[in-house]
Amino acid sequence: MTRLRLGTLATFAIVALALPPFHAAVAQEREDRTLLTHEQMTAIINEVSGERAMHHLMELVPYQRVRAPEEYNGPYRESRVIADFARQYGFSNVTIETYGDPKATTPQPTQGELWMTTPRSVKLFDIQDLALALASTNANGDISGELVDVGAGRASDLEGKDLKGKFALTSGSTGQVYNRAVAAGALGVLGISSIGYQRAVDFPNQVLWSTVNAQPGTVAWSVTPEVQHNLQALVLRGEKITIRSITKSVLVPNKQEYVHAEIPGDGSTTQQVGISGHLYEGFIKQGANDDNSGCALILEIGRAYLKLIAEGKLPRPKRTINFQFVPEIAGTNAYLAAHPDKEKAIIGTLNFDMEGLRVSQSRSFWVLQRTPDTFPSYLNDIAQSTMEYVADVSRERVRFRRSLSGYAPTQPVESPRGSKDAFYIKVDKHYGSSDHVTYMQHGIPAVMFITWPDMWYHSSEDTPDKQDPTQYKRAAAVGLGSLAALSIGTDEMAARIVNDNLGRGLSRMGESHIKALGYMADATDNVALLTGYLEAKNAIRHQAEVEKAVVRTASVLWTDTTAGRKRTSAFQPLIDQRAASLLNEVKAAYQLQAMQRGAPAVEPTVSAAEKEAASLVVEVVPRVAGAPAAPRPASTTPAPPLPDEYSAELSLLQAKGMTVLQIRDFLSGEFTPLSLQELMAVLRYREAQGTIRLVARR
Repeated sequence: MTRLRLGTLATFAIVALALPPFHAAVAQEREDRTLLTHEQMTAIINEVSGERAMHHLMELVPYQRVRAPEEYNGPYRESRVIADFARQYGFSNVTIETYGDPKATTPQPTQGELWMTTPRSVKLFDIQDLALALASTNANGDISGELVDVGAGRASDLEGKDLKGKFALTSGSTGQVYNRAVAAGALGVLGISSIGYQRAVDFPNQVLWSTVNAQPGTVAWSVTPEVQHNLQALVLRGEKITIRSITKSVLVPNKQEYVHAEIPGDGSTTQQVGISGHLYEGFIKQGANDDNSGCALILEIGRAYLKLIAEGKLPRPKRTINFQFVPEIAGTNAYLAAHPDKEKAIIGTLNFDMEGLRVSQSRSFWVLQRTPDTFPSYLNDIAQSTMEYVADVSRERVRFRRSLSGYAPTQPVESPRGSKDAFYIKVDKHYGSSDHVTYMQHGIPAVMFITWPDMWYHSSEDTPDKQDPTQYKRAAAVGLGSLAALSIGTDEMAARIVNDNLGRGLSRMGESHIKALGYMADATDNVALLTGYLEAKNAIRHQAEVEKAVVRTASVLWTDTTAGRKRTSAFQPLIDQRAASLLNEVKAAYQLQAMQRGAPAVEPTVSAAEKEAASLVVEVVPRVAGAPAAPRPASTTPAPPLPDEYSAELSLLQAKGMTVLQIRDFLSGEFTPLSLQELMAVLRYREAQGTIRLVARR
């Protein structure tokens, strides 16, 4: 009996050591609070499964493959997998919808082999091994020719090279060099990519995705950096290399499709919400992370939500939830065009694009991309609140080591077969290259979650072995917590969200204040100090306007939106008071620095350039629907440079009837100061191109 008792106790001790730490109820710190209750978030964390998300992924894209022509006659594999799981889990209204021209066809490769035939016979690539190696979508033929190294493949690199009847080898972009080389008489091109040389160095066996509409009798291949370097070395050594390309393709229906599923609301409101991931990005490329991971994840979010509703651990949402699994961007546009009632009803969307990487192996953060300042929204803070909650309870806090958790997180969010890595997160400014942008173009606020950087992005190495069940579990906890807060639909939740908007808005205004004070601190002379003071005031005023708009957008969350507008309007003058206080501090800081320099603290005056900019309104030149674009004047002068982050916002701002000065102040407030001279150069160039007009303010 004693031996049995000791064994039992020992077994209990071993089991206890394997369990997550248990804590008695304690006062929660700020970072342990979110829009849902602690009990609800605990239920979510316990239920969401990184393993199940991985199971979805392995059914969707176990490996990159050449799609069989027969698959084009029915739903694609990925659509069938999503729909089958969704029905199994109890989703409602599960449909696979097609769109596009039913008579259109597209070439589907069935065979692709690339050989070096001299100085020895070596099969370099076969699309049944690496599906992305054949960049040509309409290549058919068996062609051979000598290989010529054209370096980076620029126009100057091709000068003096005899490419007629030969293949061009390049370290440049397959598509761009193909066009130049074929124009010079080449049979085809073997290229790598223009996407970052560092990844070519670190991952020399990646084939990067590229698509080329090859002319008859020509072909384009994307090769690995290693193969490109090896072939280049042979050429440099004086070897004559002969390349043979064997390709076959068949015409298949150019069928586009998406999967839609729902968790129905309780019928008390016409409002709905969305959650999305893109199931397709072309039909040749099949990425595990980009973006089958997002689709696998939101499927798990829906499964867990339905189970927790059935168990009474989460309330049934008032708002119907639309799950979208689409071809990127085009599929979202097609869905909203086919269902205008959804476009009117959806008040916010969470977009998941590239979610499952083991972030430590890819040098990644899991990033929340906020809406841009041109589209302020209550939605950002819902996502940020839940993201920061999961990150905080997942980390070991040294101050808790003797009491709450010992040497462990307070609530570890980890999968049995996943990593125990830190949860590296980042809340970032808007970036637009996924379906969240499409929703915003339809007037629906949307945010995006993404792992970035992704060292295997758009490549043959975007495969399931890079995925981490723990990352999926954490992302699912964030996604479900955010989705529940968005869809619950009570006035109580609306008030909580506005509270969060106000608190986080104060933090953002504080960040703008730090930025503003930095402009003056960095000044090297009196002129720069005065300019810094001007930019500092602009930064604070800009952020105050954004925060007022954020709170206004939250009025839609109330059951009675008219009452919501009335309740949120009370905060507008209070935010103005915050801004006034910060502006007073900026002025005092300016006066202090001016005094230290022995300079007068003069107030800025309006310059002649600012007067001109304030008098000019930017108007977009409208295009007649269905009419061809008007020919643009030829220009020998290149477009003035403008950083990417300014360009996207400028394109939106120039359609809002704003003056040049208002646009400059907006861009400078959102990002960093942009000179009027730089902006005017860009606008004058666009005016010369016929896309906008600069007209006198009436």
